[in-house]
Amino acid sequence: MEESAKHLLNEESREPVRWFFWISMLFSIGYATALSIPYGVRPDAWLALTVFPVWVWTFPPVVLVLIIGLFSGRHFFLVSLPFLLVTYIASDTPDAFLREITHRTPPTVRLPGDQSLRIISHNCRHLPSALLDLKRYEPDIVLIQETLTVNELDDVRVHLFGEGGFSLRGNDISILSKYPMKQISLENKHQRFGMAATTLIPTQNGTESILLAPIHLYSPPFRYELWQSDCWQSYTQHRIAQREQFNAILNSLPEFDAADNVIIGGDFNAVAGDGIFELMPEFMQESFREVGVGWGSTFPSNFPVVRIDQLWTTPRLKPMRCHTVDSHSSDHRVVIVDYEIIPDWLHE
Repeated sequence: MEESAKHLLNEESREPVRWFFWISMLFSIGYATALSIPYGVRPDAWLALTVFPVWVWTFPPVVLVLIIGLFSGRHFFLVSLPFLLVTYIASDTPDAFLREITHRTPPTVRLPGDQSLRIISHNCRHLPSALLDLKRYEPDIVLIQETLTVNELDDVRVHLFGEGGFSLRGNDISILSKYPMKQISLENKHQRFGMAATTLIPTQNGTESILLAPIHLYSPPFRYELWQSDCWQSYTQHRIAQREQFNAILNSLPEFDAADNVIIGGDFNAVAGDGIFELMPEFMQESFREVGVGWGSTFPSNFPVVRIDQLWTTPRLKPMRCHTVDSHSSDHRVVIVDYEIIPDWLHE
């Protein structure tokens, strides 16, 4: 009789725990579902939310669940599964983390006989030291944002490529290359934030022409008071202005299609997966998403949490290796991509 009473008492004491578990599970599912909508659709009106990595919103509840689970039983850890699932699905290129398990990190020093085209994109924050340090990576072409003075840029050109190197300088953007380049005038009010040039790359199958289009889009407002409506409005207005800016730059480029060799890249000031990339032609591919390995975030360099520096190419420029490395002095990490140029006849 006493044992039966104790059993009944234990069951009654566990009932609130069960209710708390199921209420927490329903909240977790609802929270994760609600969070997946703005990160899946990426509307301009929700930029104040999606400008942050998804784990910013899932990490605190996961920690809370783990703490409660220590006192309520291991079964309570199941409440964290919806949070973890939406974090994985909505996170930036989860495949890159899996590739880190199955692939070695790409070498920063080029191997003997390497015939790939190495492109580096770097926001150097107007610091020559950030670009001088790139020599050890043996680049073929460097796309620069927040560029240097004329004399500083020329010194970097000689340091990277010798007297035979080439450079083009814009107001905010520059290109350094070991190959000759011809600048293309961009007629739009945003030309300060974008430039274009063609270069001829020698290959085993002859010479290939490549259109280079480095860009640097408007910076977001960096506001955090999400409880204020004007904070949300400022992010929305920023996205509208940035979309207009990016669209104007793309429309001012020479017309191209999937059969051409085109590189568009730089500091987009927009996180990977952002709605602004819908403006890109459908055949363009983002290099880190294709072959990136490991943690690809580029800003800020000391604790990178967002991947705003990217390189996009047409299919004939096939990315082989892509990773990011620490910068010598900039607040952006360096993006390094090795490409194979697919011959026109083989691409067809």
